[in-house]
This record gives sequence, structure tokens and C-alpha cells, in this order.
Amino acid sequence: MDFQQDFKGKVVIVTGAGGGLGGEVARQFAKAGAKVTVADFDVQNGLKVVKALKAMGSEAIFVEVDVTKEESCIAMVDATVKAFGGVDILVNNAGKGGPHVGYPLTRIQSEDWDISFQVNVRGTFFCVKAVYNIFMKQKHGKIVSLSSIAGKAGDPALPHYSSAKAAIINMSQAYAKEMGPYNINVNVVCPGLIYTPIWESLGSKLAESLPTVYPNMTARQVFEDSVKKKIIMKREQTEEDVAYAVLFLASEAAKNITGQALNVDGGAVM
Repeated sequence: MDFQQDFKGKVVIVTGAGGGLGGEVARQFAKAGAKVTVADFDVQNGLKVVKALKAMGSEAIFVEVDVTKEESCIAMVDATVKAFGGVDILVNNAGKGGPHVGYPLTRIQSEDWDISFQVNVRGTFFCVKAVYNIFMKQKHGKIVSLSSIAGKAGDPALPHYSSAKAAIINMSQAYAKEMGPYNINVNVVCPGLIYTPIWESLGSKLAESLPTVYPNMTARQVFEDSVKKKIIMKREQTEEDVAYAVLFLASEAAKNITGQALNVDGGAVM
């Protein structure tokens, strides 16, 4: 997809951009001519992404951020404005679940709920709050947050994560109503099944916790079994699939789309 006209010279912040999905979102924006702030808690991987973007000839900076801390999110935005002169687009990609999986739900501990809501919900709120005055003053801006199909159809293995991702959708609808009159679009992308390091970890936990459901399966086999059972189109999604959806919602082609949660899931949730 060619978004050169939409993003050339625009300034984009992508949180969680040191990971596979966030890194691909950052790469696609850079490819389209945007200036990118790669924001992540993981310094080493974040710097690797910046190096790759600069090798493409793009302008990019790395900012270490902890989205669970409001002052860190403010510092992230301040660093972006200092480097690039402003902010046009915010992508809330940073996300995390707890260390336990449910099924039964009694496996879930309070720390799972705390981590899921601190990173996914509070983190999204703090990042939006950090760009709020800039976007409202300039009367334009695009906010795209990453949820999950688990946020639309709760996953019994991940009730804490599902609830947090559902909160992102509802919160984004509230922001869309408030900020829409100021030419600010707020939308959500809900990925389906992508074999990222996070899913690899989840697959291992599921195989260990549910040996009768996933007998002697590797993490990859658990993932492929889930794709077979859940995805109507019988193929896994890719980081590129999701990145394209993010760029679309941040583009002028989507100027009249706001408050929506777009599934990129091969028909898993309808």
C-alpha cells in the first residue's frame, strides 16, 4: 500500500515499537515517509528498530518509556516535539498480559489483572492524555490503539487480558466522541492470531497448563491448532497485515472513520 502522500513529513509515535508488531508498524510509517519515535521499555530492541529505520533513510529516534507512568509518557511526547517539532499520529501498541493463564479462571492471580490494566488501559490513557493538548490546539491528529479480538469475544484462557483489551475499545469510543469535533480521529485495530514472541510464550503456557487439550504440543503447534479452530480463512495473520490497517486508519482515506474497532483476524470474530 502506498501512503506517501499521507505521511511524508508527518510525525508518528509508536509505543511498544521495539517488539515485532510495533516494529513493523514503525517500519511501515517510516517507509511512507513519516518521522518516527520508537518508544519502548526495551532499550536494546528499540535501538535496533531505530537503526533499521535510519538504514532505510528515515528520520527516527528512540525514547525509553514506561507507559504505566504518566510522567514517562509526557517525557516521550516532549522528546518527540523537541526532535521533530510536533506530533501528528499516536499509535498505542504497548501491551502486556499477566504470567498466568486461566481455564479454569481460578488460575488467574491479582497480578495478572494489575499488569493487564496498568499496561493496556492506564498506558493507553496516559499516552492519549500526553498528546491531548497538542492535538486539540492544532485541531488535527490521529490516534490508533491496538486491542485484540479477545477484547470483542472474551478468551477464557485470558480473562484479564480480554477485559483490558475491551476497555481500550470502549475508552477509544469515549475519546472519539470528545475529540471528534476538533478533527481528531480515534480508532482501534483488533489483531487476530499473529505468531509473535508474546504468542510463543502464551502457547507454551497453554500447553503446560492444559496438557489434555494440547497433549505434547510445542508453542507453535498450539498456535497452529488455534488458527485451524478459530480462523475462518484458515491462515494466520501477519504483523504486516495489522500495520497496514493501522496506517489506513491514520490516513486521510479514513478521515470520516472514528470510534471504530477494525478486526484483522481472517473472520475469527464477526
